[in-house]
Amino acid sequence: MEFVYPLAGLLAGLFLGAVAVMTALSYTPYGPSTFDTAITALIGITLQLGNLLSISALAAFAFEGLHSVGIHYPLIVPATFAYVLTHVTVYYSCLRITELQRQPLDPDVIINHNPFRALILGVPGSLLLVRVRPPSGRN
Repeated sequence: MEFVYPLAGLLAGLFLGAVAVMTALSYTPYGPSTFDTAITALIGITLQLGNLLSISALAAFAFEGLHSVGIHYPLIVPATFAYVLTHVTVYYSCLRITELQRQPLDPDVIINHNPFRALILGVPGSLLLVRVRPPSGRN
């Protein structure tokens, strides 16, 4: 029963991250309209909340595993670890999602090794799978 909240947080975080990535893949804001601002805000909020929930859940699982094998630590250790990791992941994934949103459904956006990996891009750190071809068209 004690893992219900972290598991629900992990699933909710992965869902929110996937919503953010799929929205960024399918829509590019073109100007300062209210609709474009709302879509950009939706992407940012869902990406940040998704990363927060999933990283916190993963940290809870990891530190509970450490605790179950006998490694004891103060509460500040997992809280600080999750805080720092969440901020680093949010910062990096926001940069990557902005890069991805510039060219939605563009053939120059390569999802490395497997096009179906776009579905898992909401997973923290998986935005590393996306790269953009150089303008010259060479890899």
